[in-house]
Amino acid sequence: MPIERRFSDLDFLQHINNVVYNDYLQEARIRLMGELLSDFADPYIPQVLVRQEINYRKTLVLRPEPLIVEVWVTSVGRTSYSLGFRILDDDGTLAADATSVMVCFDPATQGSVPIPADYRAVLVEAKEGN
Repeated sequence: MPIERRFSDLDFLQHINNVVYNDYLQEARIRLMGELLSDFADPYIPQVLVRQEINYRKTLVLRPEPLIVEVWVTSVGRTSYSLGFRILDDDGTLAADATSVMVCFDPATQGSVPIPADYRAVLVEAKEGN
């Protein structure tokens, strides 16, 4: 998924600020969920991010070329699933790799709930399609 770099992404050293990597991951995650849920009558499935881990591999700078963020489903449990990410600079070098854990959530109880069966099936299919 191509993601544009923005001037506001820069820190004092003229590098892409480390906290902005979270924004890149979130954008890729939302795009993936949009694709996975595109055929659902009601694509809204409440879920929350409960864990995110990033390994910074290369300093990124502002360039007109977009970054590429790869995202895939790595595991699917009863109430949660995990995603893997790679952030690539425009020349294809690895800038960061990351993992995220998402939990399906009930806003009324403020607690986790099982992944809906139809969504779970889509996640499992996406995982097997890697």
